[in-house]
Amino acid sequence: MDHETSRSRGLIIPILAVAMVALMGFIALAIDIGMIAVARTQSQNAADSAAMAGARALNGDTDGGYNEAGAKTQALNVAMSSTIHAKGVPKSQIDIKVGSYTYSYAQAKFSPNIPSLSTDTPNLVKSTVSATGKNVFGRLLGSAAFNLSSTATAVHRPRDVAIILDLSGSMRFDSLLGAPYSGTRTQSNNPESVFPRFGHYSSLPGLQNTTGPDVIGSDTVGLANITVATDAGNPIVGDFYQNALGATPIPAFTPAPDSYATDPDGDTPLVKYRATTYGQTVQQITNGATFNGYTPIPFTGYTGPAVPEFKGYTRGPRYWGKTFFLWPPDPRTANDWRQKFFGTNDNTKLWDTSGNWRVPSSTTYSINYTAILAWIKQTPNPFPTKLRAGRILYYDAIPSTISTSSYPPSDLNQRFWKEYIDYVIGLYQKTSSSWDVVTKYTGYGDDYTWGTMKISAKPTGTGNANYMNYSDNPERPKLHFWFGPMTMIDFLGNYNMWSQYANWNPYWPGNCHEGPLWACKLGVQSALQDIRNNHPNDFVSLMYFSTPKYSASGSGSFNRVRVPLGRDYARLSDTLWFPPSTIDTPGTEIRPYDDDNLDVPRAFGGTTTVMGFMLAYNQFSGNSSLRTYAPSPAPAGEAGGLGRKGAQRLVILETDGMANTAASATLTNAGANNSYYKVRQPGEYPTNSGTVTTQIYSVVNQICALETASSPGYSTTRKPVLIHCMGLGPIFDPSTSSSQRDAALDLLQNIQYIGGTQASASTPLASYKIITGTSQQRADKIRQAFSAIMQDGVQVSLIE
Repeated sequence: MDHETSRSRGLIIPILAVAMVALMGFIALAIDIGMIAVARTQSQNAADSAAMAGARALNGDTDGGYNEAGAKTQALNVAMSSTIHAKGVPKSQIDIKVGSYTYSYAQAKFSPNIPSLSTDTPNLVKSTVSATGKNVFGRLLGSAAFNLSSTATAVHRPRDVAIILDLSGSMRFDSLLGAPYSGTRTQSNNPESVFPRFGHYSSLPGLQNTTGPDVIGSDTVGLANITVATDAGNPIVGDFYQNALGATPIPAFTPAPDSYATDPDGDTPLVKYRATTYGQTVQQITNGATFNGYTPIPFTGYTGPAVPEFKGYTRGPRYWGKTFFLWPPDPRTANDWRQKFFGTNDNTKLWDTSGNWRVPSSTTYSINYTAILAWIKQTPNPFPTKLRAGRILYYDAIPSTISTSSYPPSDLNQRFWKEYIDYVIGLYQKTSSSWDVVTKYTGYGDDYTWGTMKISAKPTGTGNANYMNYSDNPERPKLHFWFGPMTMIDFLGNYNMWSQYANWNPYWPGNCHEGPLWACKLGVQSALQDIRNNHPNDFVSLMYFSTPKYSASGSGSFNRVRVPLGRDYARLSDTLWFPPSTIDTPGTEIRPYDDDNLDVPRAFGGTTTVMGFMLAYNQFSGNSSLRTYAPSPAPAGEAGGLGRKGAQRLVILETDGMANTAASATLTNAGANNSYYKVRQPGEYPTNSGTVTTQIYSVVNQICALETASSPGYSTTRKPVLIHCMGLGPIFDPSTSSSQRDAALDLLQNIQYIGGTQASASTPLASYKIITGTSQQRADKIRQAFSAIMQDGVQVSLIE
């Protein structure tokens, strides 16, 4: 037994030797596999980091080549700073490519393209990192080295962004010459410190408002920047030009000397008999002596200041212009403005017994437009020979006459000047035979009583003593009868007239400094450039809202989307300032009476917030029938259809107050990513019915609904719709006393709650979304708010 045991023990050694060789082989293989796994992980990390860094470095700057070179360098540097098995990655083992993550409307999906398609902005970086190394033990088995590569592709995550801007009338409330904005103007809203102080103006300090901003009703109205800079922006008077189209800009208006406030150019009102204060009537001036007129000796025994010969005008300071109104009028027939411009020297035909200006008729007076035009063009003429601004040609000649054989005149220059002359006289012609006195809606408001008002029939007899009753004293004008830049600008932008007359249209250009809209546009323009440069896979659409058209013949605005989804940043910028037809057809202008005038990007009308959300819903739709719904020259997708399935949807709303106007339209359910509201242009209009806030919440909920809902929205569990809101202007200032503030904030907070950007409806709106301050501060805050919104969330991600 001992011999057999000894032999068995001897067999263990060779068996163990063979087993050890196999075991060592497995250990070697395990070590090599582990090293390869580590190398693969480290190379993949290097590729991921490089792709992410490179994608972040890409931008939308066309002039800078989208920073493709910089993106490749950044990706390369990140990869080379990585280590594999504690060794740096050499440049020779790194490959960086730039491409685009492109959406195919035919396939309704995104796919990578390297290189970028010519129609795309580069937004993708693909990195490949190779790794090589020597096997520690594998060489014993014939495998001396390993070679592997890792690839990563990073993209800017695609988003479809709808920017909705409030262009309702309150977006110009910081630029109203007189207040309130609706009905009769009762006060000046102009902080101008230089204004007439001669004649009847010597008793009217109310030409200047030094108390604002004003809270009138529920609206906060800032001081107007018509002729001076205010928190609303630079003076609007400086936004008009007289040069030919495309030529070097030449300002349309220049100010008169400040000294004209107390010592006007032209005819100066006379003082009372043997006194130094201004006389109100002939009787007070001459003490009953015969009035000779504005001559060096206006009446026998005159001892007052020297009187120059009659000139036929009085020119005020700065932008007041000139007036022919002079009381008392010169008694000489050729110089009497009543006779010269209105064909009568009977005061009872010009004013009623209360001293109010009458309307023209066969029994009162007629307007001599030819004489008024000739007087306007005589030196000093406060108007340029042509007037344009913001691609609107107001007139290209001051006519010599105006045809009244038809209403309105067919000649557009004549029509413009007729309407302006009527406005300054204090009239509005409603039909061919119907007029209204509108002085109370213009300038600083209605005429006022200075002294004892009296209007009486012209005395009988002959001679200067009988040219009128020497005690007559009509109500006195504020801006009534002043022809100049200030009344011209008020005429072009009068909000009270629009609220009073359905046929009255606004004419301010879209690029004037109307506040607070100007600051909003400036901030949005800067924000758009930030989006263009920093978010190259975002598609942006832009839409406005005020009171929409409710029918083809309606007088509303902004039923058309300004810019459909895409990356046309030139159009996005231009459409902030100019009429869409001048963008569709470059090098053109419109006239104030063109249909396109209602689509000039100016502030007017009610706050129909829901209209903006319905347009946004259609923009997110991918329904192909919408892309060509609006005929050329409208850009493809104006009615919608360019929404990208798989992109996250983002809505940014700016408003300056509480929604107050309804709009309702039917939702056409064509399935997920294909549905739309029937507000497509041309031909489809909302109805003016329903509860305002209920409508807004309904459409906002519809946008945010899941794609799988029976009435589909645009949210998925991974990519919910996000809605951000900004509150612009004094109504949102914590110090404001406006009763609308709480309601407006509540609306925005509810919208954000539905839109997934705040925890509850009662959560206060974030401070960075409250846009107040001066015009420049507001513009800066808007840009900063957009930047914060656009940077929120994951911007760059790996797709492989």
